[in-house]
Amino acid sequence: MVLTDLSAIPWVVIVEPWCNWLLGPHMNFLFKFDRALARYLEWVIVALFAVFLVLTCLLVVLRYGFQSSILGGNEFVTIAFIFTSALGGAVGISKREHIAITVFIDMLPHELRIGAYVLGLALVAVMNAALVYLSYDWIVRTGHNPWQPINVPQGIFYAAIPIAGALAILFCLLKIVLTLGGRENTETLWLPED
Repeated sequence: MVLTDLSAIPWVVIVEPWCNWLLGPHMNFLFKFDRALARYLEWVIVALFAVFLVLTCLLVVLRYGFQSSILGGNEFVTIAFIFTSALGGAVGISKREHIAITVFIDMLPHELRIGAYVLGLALVAVMNAALVYLSYDWIVRTGHNPWQPINVPQGIFYAAIPIAGALAILFCLLKIVLTLGGRENTETLWLPED
């Protein structure tokens, strides 16, 4: 069900002017931007996973078949895995593919379910903001150390955390605005547990 009458939800009175401003061309832009960014990141994840898979198979064949290896191959597999997981978590917010235990939320009236969904997204955004904030100091302190054996600063690879956190915040904010603006299907808010 797409929410079209914002006045039906009492707590929307505070955010209704924002939603009205975003309705129309702004809302359409945000909707398309959310979909396009998620699609682009999915392709990045697929490419990283393909490199991860091919390189892992190649390293196994080289190690056990030829007693050889690729310099920095294991490290690159680790880096590809980290970026794949981090970006996948952010894309999961856009696609609503994170598993949520919604037994009690599903018992609520529709308006309160939307409120719980928006509150949950806001809390996820706050948690990711804390992660981005805390990762900055960590990267500044240890990011200059070289990653052996490829001699590249570790901060480049640690950047996966704030990048994914910032994308998660962006997707949370987009989902909140799109939900309150009536552009999101609000029948199934999260991937239901099986």
